[in-house]
Amino acid sequence: MSGYVALNERPHGGHSRLLELALADDPQRLLDVGCSSGYLARPLAERGVRVVGVELDAEAADEARAVCEDVVVGDVETMELPFEAGSFDVVLCGDLIEHLRDPGAFMARVRPLLRPGGRLVLSTPNVANWSIRLLLLVGRFDYTERGILDRTHVRFFTRKTARALMKKSGYDVLEHHMTVMPVELVLGLNPEHGPMRALGGLLHGLTALMPGLLGYQSLLVCRPRGA
Repeated sequence: MSGYVALNERPHGGHSRLLELALADDPQRLLDVGCSSGYLARPLAERGVRVVGVELDAEAADEARAVCEDVVVGDVETMELPFEAGSFDVVLCGDLIEHLRDPGAFMARVRPLLRPGGRLVLSTPNVANWSIRLLLLVGRFDYTERGILDRTHVRFFTRKTARALMKKSGYDVLEHHMTVMPVELVLGLNPEHGPMRALGGLLHGLTALMPGLLGYQSLLVCRPRGA
């Protein structure tokens, strides 16, 4: 299973913040769309949340079944979603929408699955991050194995366009956070070491001041409009 994403609990990182936002209000049942091997589902299940997954990769889905109540295999954009209306307290989309052909249509499809007062929690990379702007300035837009320019990404979002997508898809944006760039991954250092923790705290403060420029990912908490 080495090819699948592993849980990264670095301070101020996307996985840690996604879990915090998903667990707010003590959800009972959660739909993890694009659940992969269950790296987010596992800590949620350990907190007593009943997690149902949807995953395109059958091998990853088999791994996720160890921690999920159920995992449905298929393309979330075209498959029939076998869930009743109002089935979930939270729909979680961790680093998903940048892989979709029509993320707006998908958001509209899952909206009825939320119970009244339920929330959609998502993350997506910020293509307006300073590192991408710098690359464009020198005429480069090179795809990579991981990160903002992951070669599997088919859509790109800035902080502003991520919010606009949710509003156009029938949601109100309740919260919008930006994660800190994973500089420890670039430098190959342990994020728990003192200097890296200090640097992470500094970057967290600077990102709050300049979210569109320094933010690595958008994390949004949304609610269906009128719910």
